[in-house]
Amino acid sequence: MGVIGIIAVIITIISDFILIGRPNSAMDFLKLGTESMAGLSQWRITVGTFLGAIVIPFQIAGLGMVYYALKPAGKFKSLTVVISTAHALMLAVGFHIAYAYIASGWRLYYETGASNLIVRDMMKMFDNYWLITLIIIGVEATVSSLLYIIIIIRYETLYPKWMAFLNPVGILICVFVMMLVLPYPIGGFIAPAFLNISTLTFFICQLVILKQKDKVLI
Repeated sequence: MGVIGIIAVIITIISDFILIGRPNSAMDFLKLGTESMAGLSQWRITVGTFLGAIVIPFQIAGLGMVYYALKPAGKFKSLTVVISTAHALMLAVGFHIAYAYIASGWRLYYETGASNLIVRDMMKMFDNYWLITLIIIGVEATVSSLLYIIIIIRYETLYPKWMAFLNPVGILICVFVMMLVLPYPIGGFIAPAFLNISTLTFFICQLVILKQKDKVLI
């Protein structure tokens, strides 16, 4: 199951590259608004969106490693981390699919004339809904990371205590900081995938630790 989750994350990263990756620095990419999606080709919008949407649910398989590693602390405690993280991944499917609607909406805006205020107002609402979804995912990831840290520190698990530092949000922050220094053109391809690169790093850490304890779910 751990390997399935890792493969799913790798394919999702590829979908990010296809969908919105472009030659740029990481900082310049982050300054781009969703309006920049108007220039994406149709094949990139379609393939990138649905490739990611198909495989993201399989990332949940990787949480099997977390469940078994935290299980010695109690099934309920382990499930609280896994369920909250799994729910965030389910929301991530909707977040990823939204790229197709937002990109198509901006293309419509420019095709009908940039003075079309009705379409522009619609796109502002789409942006708001997209942002709300991202915030919810972020809150759930933060809650699950805090639970993960507390359980590892306070209870007996298969993890060494220092694994509390390698929690999803902690890894995300480290990856984000490192990503900011990436120059043109690499940064423009890594920046769109930094969320999934963080997940990949987290899963690989899980796999390595549990492999040492012969507790890996392949």
